[in-house]
Amino acid sequence: VYVPDENNAILGRNTNKQVFEGLTTGLLKVSAVVFSCLIANRPDGNSQPATPKISTQEMKNKPSQGDAFNSRVQDLISYVVNIGLINKLHGCFLSVQGPVDENPKMAMFLQHAAELLHGMCMLCFAVTRRSYSIFDNNRQDPTGLTAALQATDLAGVLHTLYCVLFHGTISDPSTASPKESYAQNTVQVAIQSLQFFNSFAALDLPAFQSIVGAEGLSLAFRHIASSLLGHCSQVSCESLLHEVIVCVGYFTVNHPDNQVIVQSGRHPTVLQKLCQLPFQYFSDPRLIKVLFPSLIAACYNNRQNKIILEQEMSCVLLATFIQDFEQTSGQADNQSHQPKGKSLGSQDYLELANRFPQEAWEEARQFFLKKEKK
Repeated sequence: VYVPDENNAILGRNTNKQVFEGLTTGLLKVSAVVFSCLIANRPDGNSQPATPKISTQEMKNKPSQGDAFNSRVQDLISYVVNIGLINKLHGCFLSVQGPVDENPKMAMFLQHAAELLHGMCMLCFAVTRRSYSIFDNNRQDPTGLTAALQATDLAGVLHTLYCVLFHGTISDPSTASPKESYAQNTVQVAIQSLQFFNSFAALDLPAFQSIVGAEGLSLAFRHIASSLLGHCSQVSCESLLHEVIVCVGYFTVNHPDNQVIVQSGRHPTVLQKLCQLPFQYFSDPRLIKVLFPSLIAACYNNRQNKIILEQEMSCVLLATFIQDFEQTSGQADNQSHQPKGKSLGSQDYLELANRFPQEAWEEARQFFLKKEKK
């Protein structure tokens, strides 16, 4: 009701400003919470709801609880896509042309809209996957969600995040570096937006890389990543920093053109900023697990990026990191690798196997051990 149809809205300019009032934001928030509850309580997921006892004969005639759930949720996602919600949100996102620091209602709307999109991607990943490797090319998305997000350039979220971060920040030139520190509203919008990008990358990595790697958006993405890394160097915000690091990894993994984007532009580049993170990211196992897969993705098979990396750290560290994973995954292969029906949990998505393809581990290890001639 609040958002006019596409033919009336010229690139989001006609969006009714009432859309940013409480009602729509509340609906988006409720839907996002419902989606996250569905993910958490999938019948064949990690948590088993109590099942009533059914006779074996009845069991044979009934489809499994998991299959019925997956099919029902796929219908739900298709419904959300087909009523045009992604296009409507696209219009709303494009109508935001500037900062949201002074406009908490708009910031809340953007935050919950991005949270809803993130929830849909996570759900879609959980119910449509044949295999749980994000590098598996046998991708099927009967819900139409991937196609809708591709057609709208990720529902316009990247475009909006760029506008929110880079408009009106130079109002007070006396501050040392105006773009290196953001208000809490803006940080929350950025965290939710990056969570959405990362869940879409897990759902369809080639689609994510081609959308964000396209001519105009790739530069916007580089500015966003660089600026948010700058913010995190001034203001400690681990949740934001980790989403940025993971996102840069998805953006560059097995993608030579995107690898070039993170080492180009104004110094320090995105790649240099990642190499200059605090010492704990190179010493604390919990933080190494966040950073190293992205450095491997950004530099593997790219001699130029590896030389930049070597100016800041020893590549042997990355080779050793891969070797440790090779050994532990060798032991894990004797048990089953990943239980069927597992969704990408909050910790799973940091694992090396979900961020850099396992079949390239040994080659990557050799690549990082090899000395480059200057």
